[in-house]
Amino acid sequence: MGEVVSVTTAAWTFAGMAVVVTTVWLAGYRLPLARPRPRQRFRLAVSSATGLPARLVFPVVGTVIYLAGGALAAAALVWWGDVPLLDALRMRPSGEAAAATALVAVGTAAITAFAMAVIYQIRPSADVPGAVAGSGWIREVMVLSPRWRWVVPMASAAVEELFFRGVVLVGMLAHGAPGWAAIAVAGLVFTVGQVVLVDNGLAMVVLGVSSVVLSALCGLLVVVTGSVLPAILVHAAFAGFYTNLGGARTPRTA
Repeated sequence: MGEVVSVTTAAWTFAGMAVVVTTVWLAGYRLPLARPRPRQRFRLAVSSATGLPARLVFPVVGTVIYLAGGALAAAALVWWGDVPLLDALRMRPSGEAAAATALVAVGTAAITAFAMAVIYQIRPSADVPGAVAGSGWIREVMVLSPRWRWVVPMASAAVEELFFRGVVLVGMLAHGAPGWAAIAVAGLVFTVGQVVLVDNGLAMVVLGVSSVVLSALCGLLVVVTGSVLPAILVHAAFAGFYTNLGGARTPRTA
């Protein structure tokens, strides 16, 4: 109970700011073109104006919007919340940091695999790869060339890690939150943000579980190393691998 009380008012205020900024970022990315008709009009308009093939409009433009929105959200929260982000972007290489990063990378993969095995035990007919492949964002990414199918999810993961662990978690710590609270708040906001971007029930479960695992282990990695860079590396590798693993079954059509 004493630890709960030690979460300062400033930390809770910052957490509220993080929720607002995250909501604006994700709503700006998803809502304007959520319905099929506006999406099709936008696709055709951009294709006509730029010469970009229609099937590549959302993989390219959508990614740019998502990355730019994340960068702006991070900048806004750093400014409003006085977050020491530059300190979190510094790191002195060491054997301990390398070992911790490798351990977290292996741990995220192992725990996620275990969680998927539990899902199969509970529901043997579950099609986890199919559920992931059916997510709209994955379908869009998989029409890209093989190289960009890795680059896009890894770049998105890097921006997410920069925002949720580099800004939200570090900001919570800077405002007086204990480590467990900073990890929990950053992880909760991240997990909810990931889940609301898909509309398939099983995909929500899969992304929710993997987001919780990433949040806990990457959060601990940031607290232990004092830098967000190892967490960015782990999350980017995780996202690139699992996006391509799940999306391999996606038809290459838009």
